[in-house]
Amino acid sequence: MSFISACCNTPPVQAEYTPTGETVEHDGLKYYIVGDKGASQGVVFCYDIFGLHPHAYQVADKISLSGLRVIVPDFLQGNPLTMALLSDPSVLQDFKTRRGAWGYNRDMFKASVAVLHNEGTTKIGAAGFCWGAKLAICALGEDCGIKSASLVHPSMMELKDFEQAQGPVLLLTSNDEPEMNEEFAVIKAKPVGMLSYQERFPDRIHGFCAARGDFADPAVVKDVNRVVQLTAGFFKKTLA
Repeated sequence: MSFISACCNTPPVQAEYTPTGETVEHDGLKYYIVGDKGASQGVVFCYDIFGLHPHAYQVADKISLSGLRVIVPDFLQGNPLTMALLSDPSVLQDFKTRRGAWGYNRDMFKASVAVLHNEGTTKIGAAGFCWGAKLAICALGEDCGIKSASLVHPSMMELKDFEQAQGPVLLLTSNDEPEMNEEFAVIKAKPVGMLSYQERFPDRIHGFCAARGDFADPAVVKDVNRVVQLTAGFFKKTLA
């Protein structure tokens, strides 16, 4: 298991955005929540290694417009990775084996699901971007209260993640990731395969729908909106 190379050599863009949701705190943990508080369907949004970048807020807000309640846990607790940190092999190793590992983040993921449940949102999926996709599919492989997962330009994937997945998967890759046809075939062979879908964005870089995306480029925005449309539609169908 490792980052794809673009994770370590492509910097985040500078951006500004005013979120439409609210930041709340539960049991000492911070979350960003947006969307209809009375929604029956919700999404745990797992951001990339750059944390609560303006693009994370913006994409979460876009997904919520389809009637989904979206919660963004601050897994990195205000200490995201930076390009300087990514150049340090010891930091990278620590992230892969500790800070970024599923076991380290499982409790906060489950706490996010509990926050949604307490609001009355009980049909829940997970959307993950880059490293966040690793958290999303690992959650789908355990009893974490989610029914499906959208994986957007994923990193740190392993075949066993797909073998263990217990629900439908939406797999959206950029030109910088492997096509992952072998992994997706594992999902398609399961009963949940009929609700699973795969699409590639060959003109886009890793992170185009997260902190690395140039949202000033209309062509990029068009594909970001396509990802949002696919992700929202996927959850509306798989969480019905």
